[in-house]
Amino acid sequence: MALLLVLCARSLGQTSPAAQAAAGEPPQHPSPTDVYQAVLRYQVKTWELAADSYCVEVNGKDADAALLERFKPLRVKGASACRKQTTNRVLMRVVDRVTGKMSVIFDMGEIRWPKRSEAEVDGGYLCGSECMAGGTYHVAWDGSQWVVTKFDVRVQS
Repeated sequence: MALLLVLCARSLGQTSPAAQAAAGEPPQHPSPTDVYQAVLRYQVKTWELAADSYCVEVNGKDADAALLERFKPLRVKGASACRKQTTNRVLMRVVDRVTGKMSVIFDMGEIRWPKRSEAEVDGGYLCGSECMAGGTYHVAWDGSQWVVTKFDVRVQS
């Protein structure tokens, strides 16, 4: 019976996920968590300012535990673990709710799929009144994982 299934799959031109991965093909059903992980790794890696923690928002809500777990031992938390603190009545900065230290909120929105091997994610960062950016992250399958290829900035302060 198993042999019959294999022969049918071959005759229809289907390949197994293992064969796709071996050939460098993107997964048939890409995981949104894998794409968000690529964007968040890019955000953390390119972050140039001091931050005690990184707070993450996906589609307007705290990032789920599955995504946050992938970043241990870094201090990566859901966005609600940070708050905006007003200073001098006009300026704002983002701080960790527990430590009170400087933090940054990284946000990511819905994933768009222009091609099976490419994704686009709107997002950016916020760390204060004059410290924010937003734009589109371009993500591509490199043959073994999802990676950000560029960030088109639309707004920055």
